[in-house]
Amino acid sequence: MKSILVLVAVVGALCVLPFLGGNAYTLHIYGLVGIYAIVAMGLNLVFGYTGQISLGHAAYFAVGAYISAMTTIDLGMPYIIGLLAAIVATFILGYLVGTPSLKLEGAYLGMATIGFGEIVKMTLVNWEDVTRGPTGISRIPQPELFGLDFNTPLLRYYFVLGVAVIAFIVYWNLVRSHYGTRFVAVRDSAKAASAMGIDLQRTKTLAFAISTAFAGVGGSLYAHVNRYIAPDAFGLGESINLLVMTVIGGMGTLVGPIVGAAVVVYLRESLQVLADFNMLIYGLLLMLLMVFVPRGLIGSFKLFWQKRWGHAESQ
Repeated sequence: MKSILVLVAVVGALCVLPFLGGNAYTLHIYGLVGIYAIVAMGLNLVFGYTGQISLGHAAYFAVGAYISAMTTIDLGMPYIIGLLAAIVATFILGYLVGTPSLKLEGAYLGMATIGFGEIVKMTLVNWEDVTRGPTGISRIPQPELFGLDFNTPLLRYYFVLGVAVIAFIVYWNLVRSHYGTRFVAVRDSAKAASAMGIDLQRTKTLAFAISTAFAGVGGSLYAHVNRYIAPDAFGLGESINLLVMTVIGGMGTLVGPIVGAAVVVYLRESLQVLADFNMLIYGLLLMLLMVFVPRGLIGSFKLFWQKRWGHAESQ
């Protein structure tokens, strides 16, 4: 009950946030935080809770964006169909890719996921008849649901917030379910989990597929909120950014991905004014965060709480 009250209070505060000041650009940044938080929550399921690295998650982010955009533009379907198509497509793709690749471990798994990410990016660049090639897709319809057009920055912010809250509730319940228990068991000790009767391959693949479905949701939102997508936005650098969000926020913590998404998006946008030096400073700041806060922001806070008060409250 306490957790539910906290969630309601946080959502209420986020609903009021736009009225505390800010313009259309600020609302756009808030929306980006929500979008990336959804993708990072999914990545945390497979990386933080199950212990399987993915360096190609931007590929599923891209697939979700392109599937949703093409469903609404080329097929003339409403946005909700594009969103559902993105979820189904990325879940199936994640399951198909995860089945063989998750038999690998460590660096080999990382290289396999990088390889798949590059395959997707090259496909988007070269399959011009379908994806419009390197120029990307423009004039993507804005989100619309049950006849309501989210055609202003404020409405789009609330739409992203609503989807993010639903995604968080799904993520929260999944982590606290027997599936979440199995994910953690596989991460902590594969041998012990196997001895308990847990199917390691099936559990890892399921976590991976669910995580890619979250990326599909984020991709769909990204496409229809930005109204423009191109292959260059979904390269290896974006996959690393997604991973960094999970690490900085705190791997295997409930709200870590949300905090990490906020930090990374804010840093990336704030440093744009530094032109040629922005990526250098961005990289240095991220490196310092990971060196001095190795447990992530939420993990470090929990450790501080334990040391200061002798216990850590459940997230």
